[in-house]
Amino acid sequence: MAFIIGAAGTAKNTGKTTTTSAILEELYKNKVSVGITSIGYDGEEIDNITGLPKPRLLLKKGSIAATAKKCLDSGTAEFQILESTDIITPLGRIVIIKIIKDGLAVIAGPNKSGELKSVLDLLTKKFGVNIVIVDGALNRIAPMVVTDCIILATGAARNTNIKELVNETRAYYELFNLSEAKIEEKRLLSEQTRICLLKKGRSIVKTLEYGSLLDKKDVEKILWHLEEFDLLYIPALISENMLSELNRNMRNTWQNRTLIIKDPIKIIAGGNPENILYEIKILINCGGRINVIKKLPILAVSVNPFYPIYNFERNNYEAGFVDAKELLASMRQAIPIPVVDVKMEGTDLLLSLIKANLKGGKC
Repeated sequence: MAFIIGAAGTAKNTGKTTTTSAILEELYKNKVSVGITSIGYDGEEIDNITGLPKPRLLLKKGSIAATAKKCLDSGTAEFQILESTDIITPLGRIVIIKIIKDGLAVIAGPNKSGELKSVLDLLTKKFGVNIVIVDGALNRIAPMVVTDCIILATGAARNTNIKELVNETRAYYELFNLSEAKIEEKRLLSEQTRICLLKKGRSIVKTLEYGSLLDKKDVEKILWHLEEFDLLYIPALISENMLSELNRNMRNTWQNRTLIIKDPIKIIAGGNPENILYEIKILINCGGRINVIKKLPILAVSVNPFYPIYNFERNNYEAGFVDAKELLASMRQAIPIPVVDVKMEGTDLLLSLIKANLKGGKC
C-alpha cells in the first residue's frame, strides 16, 4: 500500500525543503521505493527574495519524479522519461521520469487537485512507488487534500516571536484535525458542489447557488431558511469574515446544528488560523458541531530556528536564529503530535512514523 505525504511550509525559509531532503535521504538508506512531485514550482538554488542559498533536492538512482519539461535541464540528475502526461503547466507538460544517476533536481508539478491525483495514481499504481512526497506550501496547499497527511514545516522565518508562532501552529493542528462526519453524511454530501441545507434524517431540503461562503448575501440566504435545517454543508471555501458573520447572526441557534465542510483546507485557506479557530469555538460553545468530509491530519511538525535578517549597511540578507531549544520545547508542550528539528535531531522519528503508516497505520 502506498503512502502519500504532503510537505507544507507555513512560509518561505521554514525548513520544508531541508525536511524533505532529510526524509528522502533516510528513505534511500532504507531501500524504500520513493517518488516525488510538487504543487507548482520548487527547487531554486538561491532564494529569489533574500539571495541566501536554498537547499535543493538530491534525487538518487531509482527515484521516480513528476515534474515539468522545462525543469528537466535545470538539475544535475540524469534521468529517463517514463511517460508524458496530458497535464500542461506554465513550465510545460508534466512528465514522469526515473533517475538513472544521482543528482540535484528542480521539481515543478501540477497545481490542481485533480491533476495531482492523476500524477499520484501514475506514480503509485503504474510505477509501483511505495512513498510519494508532495512538496507544497500553505499559500498553495489546496491540491494537498489528495495526500494521506502532511508534515507541517514552520519556524522563525514565519514569526520570530516563539509564543505567537506556537499559538498559530497549535491552531493549524486543531483545524487540520477536525473530526470527520458520519458515514451516511459523507455518502450523501461528498459529490455535492453547492451549499446544502439538510433536515434530520439527512435529506437535502435546499441547495444554494454557490459552493463557497464568501459574501453576506450567501449568509443571508442561509439565515432565511434557518427553521428548515439542522445540518449545513459548505463544500468550497469559507472566508474568515463570513464565518464570523454567520456566527454573529446564528449564535444560540447553533444549538443541535452541525456545520460540515469538505476538508480542512477549505476553511484554513479562508483567513488567519487563530481567528478561524476562535469562530469555531464560538460555534461549539453555542451548542453546535463542526465536521469534515475528509480529514487531512498533520503527521508531524518540523521546526526551524533560522530566519533571514536584512542588513541595511550591506544591502543584503544574513542568517539569524531564535533559540532552537526553546522553540522545540515550546512547540512540543503545545502540540500533542511529534515535533522535530531535523538539523538538531535527525529524521529517525519522522521515518518511524512514515514506516508505521506504510504498513497500514492511520495518521
